[in-house]
This record gives sequence, structure tokens and C-alpha cells, in this order.
Amino acid sequence: MILVIGGLGQGKLAFAKESLGVSHLLDQTFGDADCIINLQDMVMQPDFDEKLQRYLQKHPDAILICNEVGCGVVPMDANEREYRERVGRICCQLAKRACGVYRVFCGIATKIK
Repeated sequence: MILVIGGLGQGKLAFAKESLGVSHLLDQTFGDADCIINLQDMVMQPDFDEKLQRYLQKHPDAILICNEVGCGVVPMDANEREYRERVGRICCQLAKRACGVYRVFCGIATKIK
């Protein structure tokens, strides 16, 4: 599995298509594609952890693309803070498991694992 992270609009999907060969992807849903984009929008769904584990068992070479959401001012809203923390923790777990982790900033990918 490969994890691609970076801020909104930084070129993560373009990098995945050009450098990692992504051609078939799903947006915010699990299915038969080997690439999921906008993982950050899925983390609060019911049974997300179980669905993610099943997906990764079925697609061990998957490419997961997630926006970084934890940078900047800490939100006043407790739900927003919980969401940001959850995304961060899931990315940490995925990064440990991944064979490769890339951070894309200004269209430039840096391999961090």
C-alpha cells in the first residue's frame, strides 16, 4: 500500500496518475479500484476501520490519497477537533503499514518512507 498526503489542491492526484500509474480510482468510497482519493472525508463513517481493513486485505497494493487536515489554527468546535485528530491518527497507522509514503507540496512529491 502507498499513502499520498498533502494539502488541498497540492497535486496529489496528478502525482499519483503520472508517477504511480493510477488510472481507476474511487472518490470517498471503498470498492474495486486500487486507488481511493479524499480518504479524509471517509474517516467519520460508521464502521470505517473495519471497511478500511477489508479493503486493504483485498487490495494490498492500493494507493490511498488523503488531505492533510491537522495544520493551522486549532478549531473551536470539538467535533472538528475530533475529526482532525482521527484523520491524523489513521494516517499514522497507514504510514506505518505502507511500503511507501509521499507528501506532495506545490506539485512536488517527496518520498518520506
